[in-house]
Amino acid sequence: MEKDILQCIEDMLDIAAEGRYNLDAQERAYDLLQCLIELYDGAPIPESMKESADRFRSVYEENAATLSISFDSSALKEEAAERLKPLEEACNEARFEAAAAASLHEFAKEVFEIWQNSGVFARRRALKELRERAGFKLESHRIGNYVAKTFDLQNIAAARFAEAQQAVYKANITYKIKPETYGLIAGKMSDL
Repeated sequence: MEKDILQCIEDMLDIAAEGRYNLDAQERAYDLLQCLIELYDGAPIPESMKESADRFRSVYEENAATLSISFDSSALKEEAAERLKPLEEACNEARFEAAAAASLHEFAKEVFEIWQNSGVFARRRALKELRERAGFKLESHRIGNYVAKTFDLQNIAAARFAEAQQAVYKANITYKIKPETYGLIAGKMSDL
């Protein structure tokens, strides 16, 4: 935790010097605040951290006005959105792959029904279309296995989509963009 406090002190000094926040600094400050709330809410701060806490408060007091003026939530949200773009694109690709795999599985089930209940021409036509859509070799005497194989492909695609979706949710840190985070940290350290 002391390392996090020292990093946030450096971040405050950088923000004061540059006149603008960056998303990484804002994220670290938010995480430090949450850590302080979770670990030390109503409990005294350890003696080993008192010096760092005092330094944090003094740096904050010296730069409070600059930090307040420099905070631009829209710029930080734009930066967060830019970071999310590649993950959202991958998520959309995975969504389309999952939908295509589900469609292929449904079609394989339809072809299986045709194979069991229709004539030879309908069977061949359906199998030919399934082969074209599947993109892998299908043997006519193993039509039942296509349903199972496409079901597996559907599950794999759905799992990839879920992973991509979780990556987007995990990387979305816009909720951490809050004004006066450093002030709240300084206040929390004063309370300890």
